Amino acid sequence: MKTDTGGPAITPYQIMMILSTEVDGEQHAEAISRVRSLVEDAGGTVDDVAEWGRRKIAYPVRKQADGVYVIVTCQTTPEVIDEIGRVLSISKDVVLRAMPFRLTEAELATVQAGGVPEPVDERPEREERPRGGRRGGGGGGGRRRDR
Repeated sequence: MKTDTGGPAITPYQIMMILSTEVDGEQHAEAISRVRSLVEDAGGTVDDVAEWGRRKIAYPVRKQADGVYVIVTCQTTPEVIDEIGRVLSISKDVVLRAMPFRLTEAELATVQAGGVPEPVDERPEREERPRGGRRGGGGGGGRRRDR
């Protein structure tokens, strides 16, 4: 999609940010505000900012097991997305990870109609394995003594 002035293509994106739980909410708001200003200063629009709150991360990032998830849905140019990535990578004490995703027009319409839906974990609770003893039921695994 082109802008009305014939400038660079404006494309819909979602930027998923995982923010550190070790800093206060004021620094989180500052990071979100910075993303918003970068998009809007370049002539783009921010359609939605969804704050999912504190959640467990799939694997520790910078020795942190939890993070504050924020999803920013916007329409901007690829150059601005690159600049957002650069700015957020400098803010390593606040932003653990940031990943932009290009949206289709249908996905953008869904977000504009109802916002970003919260994730639903439909996996059953994990059963604990019995602990104790050696794995594999014994036998083998040691040094052979008959040689």
